[in-house]
Amino acid sequence: MRKVIFLFFFVFLFACDTSSYNAAYKDYYTNQQRYIESLLDGDKQKEIKALKEIIQCGKYLNFDIKEYQTKLNKLLKKYPQKTKKTKQSNSSNKKEIKKSIYSKYIKIHSIHPLKITIPNNKIISFTIKRKNVYKKVIDIKDAITPKFYKKKIGNILLRIAQFNKNTVRIVYSSNKPFKFKYEVKNRLLLTYLNPENSKSKPKLFLPTKPKKVKRKIIVIDPGHGGRDVGGVGLGNRYEKIAVLRIAKYLKYYLQKEGYKIYMTRSRDVFIPLKKRTHFANEKHADLFVSIHCNIAPKHLKSPHGIETYFLSPTRNERAIQVARLENKEIKGLNYLDQRVILNFLNRDRIIDSNKLAIDIQNGMLRSLRAKYSGVKDGGVRPAPFWVLVGTQMPAILIETGYLTNPIEAKRLFNRDYERRLAKGIAKGIVNYFKKNK
Repeated sequence: MRKVIFLFFFVFLFACDTSSYNAAYKDYYTNQQRYIESLLDGDKQKEIKALKEIIQCGKYLNFDIKEYQTKLNKLLKKYPQKTKKTKQSNSSNKKEIKKSIYSKYIKIHSIHPLKITIPNNKIISFTIKRKNVYKKVIDIKDAITPKFYKKKIGNILLRIAQFNKNTVRIVYSSNKPFKFKYEVKNRLLLTYLNPENSKSKPKLFLPTKPKKVKRKIIVIDPGHGGRDVGGVGLGNRYEKIAVLRIAKYLKYYLQKEGYKIYMTRSRDVFIPLKKRTHFANEKHADLFVSIHCNIAPKHLKSPHGIETYFLSPTRNERAIQVARLENKEIKGLNYLDQRVILNFLNRDRIIDSNKLAIDIQNGMLRSLRAKYSGVKDGGVRPAPFWVLVGTQMPAILIETGYLTNPIEAKRLFNRDYERRLAKGIAKGIVNYFKKNK
């Protein structure tokens, strides 16, 4: 069975685009989405194919794919795949994979000075001179880089990237002439720079200029919309209306702080859950904030309070009940598959999401309590919200209050209350970035 599993892995090996790190990463993410879709659709063949391609890309990217492999092995035992390959070809294919993939990686030890372990001593160097551009290029043959590097060194720009399937290209470029040399010893590549415009004593490398502050990208997700009205509270108040108004205020305050803001919806339209996180990933967001209103079960007497959730497995019955309401769009996902997906979550991202949730919860409470009495702290909790599954950044979901509570239902449709709520969320985000640069 192990041979069958490996053979099927090899057949699909080149389905993952390994022409560059970015291409492989994109395929990795795309197949994560396909895997989740296959679980929702109950399509086992689609699930097997998605898992195999996740594993292919994951191996290329040096990601931990053990749990994906475990899940795949179980599926292949239950749904065996047909093959005509022989035992001898399996063995040779395995050697070929190891030789062609794993032995080709370069290892970058430092950028200043540039020091790289390369798979062999196959180096080609050449100079490009154009009207206003001076370039020194090194091509490393039969090599793969795990990621794209870009660094400014004085007035010289260094870039390291996958030029084609079998070549890693190193390029130094500047609008002024500069001196350059390199040496290769025992598969170790060293480069040396000495820019001509340096007035000080020649050094191996010039100190870098201070980095420009990155303009953070935040995706705001007003829950529900269109045919999905969300919760319906007292006075026939719709959740989709309140959260959109709060989200628009939040966008305004965050833009004033200098952040770049995108919204999953800016009007009353329906957006499927999986498209919301896909949108955030496409925008390369630094944070994902989903805004909702709560609805209390009938057996509870008028509960109230603001709660902030981050995606994580939980045994808390209250958090599970809240998540169940928000996850009603997701059907056909059994408990085991839910656990599999949640166990794939990046632990560092869970920690960052927890920190973000705490800062936002504190920001909202301080902002609202400055004017309104009886604002209850519902706490920060982990919960399996599927709108947050698949995000590649810290992500949280806010329950801004209960539409089934007479006081909060009225406040959530009050313009001043909505603005203060949005200001509190914005303040929490600002504080998060201050503490987690």
